[in-house]
Amino acid sequence: MQKHRVRDSVKASIKDGVAWAAMSGFTDPYAVPFAMALGASTMGVGVLRSLPSLLSSFFQFFTERLVTRLGSCKKALLLTVFIQALSLFAAAGAVFLPAGAAFPLLLAAMMVYTVAGNMSAPPWAVLMGEYIPASKRGNFFGFRYQLVGLMFFSASFVASRILGLAGEKATWGFCAVFASAGMFRLLSWYFITGMYEPRTGFHLPRGSGVNFFASFDFRRGRVPALFFSVLVLLTSTYLAAPYFSVYALKELKCGYLQYMVLMSIGPLLTYLTMQRWGQAADAYGSVKVLKAAFLLIPTVPLLWTFSRNFYYLAGVEAYSGVIWGAYLIGMNNFIYESIPANSRAGYIAFNAFTGGLAQFAGALAGGWLYGHLPALRGSSFVALLLISAALRAAAVLPLFRLVREVREVRAAGPQELLLFLIGFKPLIR
Repeated sequence: MQKHRVRDSVKASIKDGVAWAAMSGFTDPYAVPFAMALGASTMGVGVLRSLPSLLSSFFQFFTERLVTRLGSCKKALLLTVFIQALSLFAAAGAVFLPAGAAFPLLLAAMMVYTVAGNMSAPPWAVLMGEYIPASKRGNFFGFRYQLVGLMFFSASFVASRILGLAGEKATWGFCAVFASAGMFRLLSWYFITGMYEPRTGFHLPRGSGVNFFASFDFRRGRVPALFFSVLVLLTSTYLAAPYFSVYALKELKCGYLQYMVLMSIGPLLTYLTMQRWGQAADAYGSVKVLKAAFLLIPTVPLLWTFSRNFYYLAGVEAYSGVIWGAYLIGMNNFIYESIPANSRAGYIAFNAFTGGLAQFAGALAGGWLYGHLPALRGSSFVALLLISAALRAAAVLPLFRLVREVREVRAAGPQELLLFLIGFKPLIR
């Protein structure tokens, strides 16, 4: 592969990431408020947060086939990104329909948005694996995610201001926000056209043999053990995660600006700390970073139960963002380290399948529990948070017992890893 093409492709991928983040910042925090503005109930919110994920999970079975059929990761990527952009314009059009039809259109549009978005991830990741050498992946992806995080937060803030200016005509504000998100995704599509795909075809899938259900059998090795742990962790997380929006808007009575801060400060800190987590994963191993994340993630819902103060909860969300940064970079590096290039599309699709299945099961169960649990500290959501925390902690056991590092890394205990993360421990010693 020619060096200048790789360099240009990396630059294009960074621009694509910034445009994607703008789209995501306009869309992801506001899908639930949009649904509520269209009259959706709490159970309707649960369906919005679960059904697209279930559909997306099963479409992951076809990701490898799509790439193989088109004979190109880039073509598959461009197709799915374009479809995702169209889905956002369709979502914006929900405001033009009568009350009984508006929410169903939004739900259908978000299904397409989620399916297309998740199907675009494996071919994109395979291409990036061809550009970035193994020794630099953690640092590069961490840097890219920093830019993504800043744009995501900025876009979320702009969207909150648009909705604030819309006032009582909130649905028209959502129309403007989602239409703008579609434009940003089209801009992302344009940048992706500048990415180079090698003609060797070595990276293309050749029947990876990923058995989506057997891959949860943790007795079969470290990769299935990790995916089983991830399934438990994410299902437990999605018991509560889809209903933070309902809790913040209905019970805490947050305005759109406060809501934006609570929903966006976590992703911002996730992206800002991912370069440091990436450097830690490069030096000390992706499994150590994942273990740190799995240990700390159960503390997040516990911290949410202590206070309703906005500034306290914003701090908890910032802490949560740092911890989830470790999870994301750890999973990213582990897949690149463990899976051959021509099998990555299948396993990255399987990772998305796991997340979608967990989101469907967790959100559906959480929606039922939210309506039936007794109130603790004035809200049944607090009881839901405690259940989520306990189940998240259970995911630690298979990870710690069965998952080991793939490559030789430096020995490091929790104290050394912490010192490195906060800057007191140099990377080279």
